[in-house]
Amino acid sequence: MIRNIIFDLGNVIFNFKPEKFLHRYTNDENYIEEFISKVIRSRIWLKLDRGTISLKKAEDKFIKKFPEDHDFIVMFFRHWMEMLTPIQENVKILYDLKSNGYKIYILSNFIVEAFDFVENQYDFLSLFDGRIISGKEKVIKPELEIYQKLIHKYNLIPEECIFIDDVRAFLSQARKLSIKTILFSKNTNLRKELRKLDINI
Repeated sequence: MIRNIIFDLGNVIFNFKPEKFLHRYTNDENYIEEFISKVIRSRIWLKLDRGTISLKKAEDKFIKKFPEDHDFIVMFFRHWMEMLTPIQENVKILYDLKSNGYKIYILSNFIVEAFDFVENQYDFLSLFDGRIISGKEKVIKPELEIYQKLIHKYNLIPEECIFIDDVRAFLSQARKLSIKTILFSKNTNLRKELRKLDINI
């Protein structure tokens, strides 16, 4: 019997759409694509997810590495957390799961400062029974250790868990531990997928 539902945050509970966000500041598609490649898909950003560098230090590194983008980088680091808005239908699912007696947990690659930001903004994060945030734990998906940390910290039985993530590779590691999984995308009806796994929702 499934007792625990584990959620990724980015693009499962919170929108993380840098392309859409950057369109506030420029309509240059090529520039947006290059900026995302240089910043969000960079090794420095991975260090942010891992919690081994602060946002300020990362910003300084990007400015030093790409001085031609100085103003855009400063703007981005001042405002990027504004794109972390709740996916309301999935937030409603959190409330319904709790009402129906399930435990809910967070397992997410998430920057420390960004998690502190959303935690201060959104009361529904207090619904969760536990959390493993990569930036706080200094380990990231898909490293097996981060999944094991969640299991051990909260004494979870993997066979009693479902993990929901928007990245296929992150789900495969969970399955190695006998955790059932749901791949979430913009076309996913999460309520329907949970019901397929006999969740009362």
